[in-house]
Amino acid sequence: MVELLNLQQQCLNLIQNHTECGQNCTLNHYCTSVGCTTGDCSRCLNQIQYGQPNFTYSCTKITYQYVLRFLNRFASEICYAMCLYNFKDVRRINVVSLGCGPGSEVYGIVKALKNRNIDVPVYYEGHDMLDIWEPVQKLCKDSFLSTQHIINFHTTNLFADFVGFDNNIINLLILNYLLSHAAKFYTKQGKNQFIDEIVDFILQNNVKNILFNDINYYGTFANLDSGVQLMRLLISKIKSRKIKCDVGYVCFPYDRYRGNEGWKFYQKNDLLFQKLNGNTYMNNVGYCNSKQIFVHIQ
Repeated sequence: MVELLNLQQQCLNLIQNHTECGQNCTLNHYCTSVGCTTGDCSRCLNQIQYGQPNFTYSCTKITYQYVLRFLNRFASEICYAMCLYNFKDVRRINVVSLGCGPGSEVYGIVKALKNRNIDVPVYYEGHDMLDIWEPVQKLCKDSFLSTQHIINFHTTNLFADFVGFDNNIINLLILNYLLSHAAKFYTKQGKNQFIDEIVDFILQNNVKNILFNDINYYGTFANLDSGVQLMRLLISKIKSRKIKCDVGYVCFPYDRYRGNEGWKFYQKNDLLFQKLNGNTYMNNVGYCNSKQIFVHIQ
């Protein structure tokens, strides 16, 4: 997909031309403190994604490396999911993404539409309060300027500042690698409050479908220590409001740690986008590996 290749090429160029990290490092040179090369964001990314971090995405260079390392996987996972999505009688698809980062889901949605020969525009509103993503988000938005798709990003609070679409419907709310982030950084009270805010948003804004795509760690409900468990909490809170919904659980091959929700498997876990020549940041990120939960609100 040319749009994703162009985005990654621009990020590769930006990394290669990035100035040496100076004394004003926002992470106090975490890289060298753990034996990593100065300016190499690999350890920082690993700490945020898999460790017990006391920091999050804090500089533009780490966002470029994030795009080069993870976007093929994350966009591929969304593409798999959207190939299962029911587009019947949909003339356009209104999408809201909470905690969108660089907007990887846009590429997955558009590719799925092309694969299924469905010619409808995507109206996408991505919200992420970390303004560090703005340079990459602009590159993403610009990559779709010559298409029929309308891509917008916001650094405002979705729950307070969402304007809505002109037809007053959200076809799809995407939680893409968001809830595992909340599971790491929020207290238990904060997790419950955050889920309550999402549920209120869903019910107040005519959300028809929710797609959760996140780290495959199952976790425990008592501790709310994974994105999966926060999503289970979200579903339980929707149902407690007397709202009927259908829920489906899907994961990729070789996922051994699942609950009793009736998880179904994709037949393969291949990445679906071409790898950019010269991208050396994708080591050990060669296949899809997430858990996905679909919610259709009746």
